[in-house]
Amino acid sequence: MANQYGSVERNIAKFLSKFPAVKSGIKSAYARLMYIRNKTDSKAISTYRIATIGKENLNTFFGYYDRKPLSENGFLICHSTTHPTDRKPDGNGLDILIFSLEELATPVFGVKTKVYNWQQGARAHWLDSDLFIFNDFDSAKQRYISRVFSLKKRKEVNRYDLPVQDSFRRDYFLAIDYRRIQALRPDYGYRNLPGLNDNEMADIGKDGVWKVDQRSGHSTLLYSIADVCAVESDPCFATAKHKINHVMISPDGQKFIFLHRYFVGKRKFDRLFLAQANEKKLKILSNHEMVSHCFWVNDNALISYMRGPTGRDGYYIINTDTGQITPYSNGKLDSMGDGHPHVHGNWFITDTYPDKSRMQHLLKASLVDGEVEVLGQFFQDLRFGGETRCDLHPRVSPDGTKVFFDSVFNGKRKLCMLDLQP
Repeated sequence: MANQYGSVERNIAKFLSKFPAVKSGIKSAYARLMYIRNKTDSKAISTYRIATIGKENLNTFFGYYDRKPLSENGFLICHSTTHPTDRKPDGNGLDILIFSLEELATPVFGVKTKVYNWQQGARAHWLDSDLFIFNDFDSAKQRYISRVFSLKKRKEVNRYDLPVQDSFRRDYFLAIDYRRIQALRPDYGYRNLPGLNDNEMADIGKDGVWKVDQRSGHSTLLYSIADVCAVESDPCFATAKHKINHVMISPDGQKFIFLHRYFVGKRKFDRLFLAQANEKKLKILSNHEMVSHCFWVNDNALISYMRGPTGRDGYYIINTDTGQITPYSNGKLDSMGDGHPHVHGNWFITDTYPDKSRMQHLLKASLVDGEVEVLGQFFQDLRFGGETRCDLHPRVSPDGTKVFFDSVFNGKRKLCMLDLQP
């Protein structure tokens, strides 16, 4: 771990966040310099068994870290394309493939979608052991939609006029405006429609988080961006550009979190919100400028990499009932920098961004004593960066025996499976 960026470098990066354009250029140049000085021949280092999903010529990936690609019945869902993934997404869409754990090269089922990005794909995920949902584009209606397929029936069984961001079983799902996302953060947007223009962006009373009943298809604007801005409002909100993203529903389905991100000029600010799913009630959990990645520990607690009340960046445990923010354990993990935590029982998986030798670290950490185990290190070439980067985005199987992550260590974007069992 000697090649990790240190606290001095992180503090400089933190300061440069006030000047986004300058930071981007300096960060890129510095990363190239450090790679030249610290380059290794290693592409993948791990003592665990690792398998890749799909045939060698295919790019396969799952997407974000908040969902499990493996169903309770042992079927694996992922996105697939032959389009070079060091280039920005094209307009041709990609395939959503289903694999059996017994056969990781040849899919048992596949369906096409017209929308995707490299960070979250089309948000394809399981609703239960049979049904899966994903986003698509309706050319006739000129809108983003979501479709539900049954693996058993091998066909579409439902579709909705709004795109899914997160779902709760077969009960409801939450939707956001991907045109707004495309305008402000194309890493997570879709390219089939133009992003919102400035006039559309300013209309925050009709945009926000929608709740969609999966049985009836009825949708409700549960929280508008105007509702969000009204909570502990700041004068700068009047001229800032706003978006809501990274919606995550609690395990019991009663509440959810989301990030309110707003831009003053080019500078970004984050607020983490807790929202009730069955009534209009909002609560700020963090308003300390930066919130990066969160995950539910249980129905009443989160783990989050963010800026804490003292101004220190690191992992924190947030009690969603009391609002109390507690630094996570002994600080060992904080020295590794930002990551994407995925909780399973009393431990979680997380990752790092590329270190000075361009190796990304896959980590297992205890929620009890803070001990950290390095499960592996995986190379990311400099040609993957910005919108085409490939974060590991680790996720744990339902039984806790496998870790799934995306990686480009062999030159292809691949969904990988690491077996934690000997």
